[in-house]
Amino acid sequence: MTLLTVVSGFGGHAIALGIAGVGSAIGTGIAAMGAMGLWKQSIKDKKKLPSLALAMVGMPLSQVIYGMIFMNSMIGANLNPDSYGNQMIWAFFVGLAIAASAIMQGKVGAAACANLAVDDKQGSGMYIAAMGVIETVALLAMVFGMGGIPSV
Repeated sequence: MTLLTVVSGFGGHAIALGIAGVGSAIGTGIAAMGAMGLWKQSIKDKKKLPSLALAMVGMPLSQVIYGMIFMNSMIGANLNPDSYGNQMIWAFFVGLAIAASAIMQGKVGAAACANLAVDDKQGSGMYIAAMGVIETVALLAMVFGMGGIPSV
């Protein structure tokens, strides 16, 4: 008796989503630590809590969405099971690039919160712009990664 299993369309695509999700978790955690320090200082100084810090905390979340979009693109390509090893490697490196962007965004967000503790009236636009540039790295990794998926 021979057991025949047919597998189609899945080659570890969730690797990209999982790694991007880990990066988002780390990035939001780092930014949240900076925000907590800012809010603590604001309470100590009897100042209003800067709400911009919450935006800094949330910005690294979008990278998990990019990981999901990439994953869905790979699933939609329904590639040959013979290429699953290559698909996993591809998903790993795309996910890693997206995760690195989220982590660095969190670090910049924490630094921005430290700067806001010194002066909450200046620099807000520049902090958001710097985080937007880092966001672009994740977008480019996703788009170029999707461009490398062969069409069937």
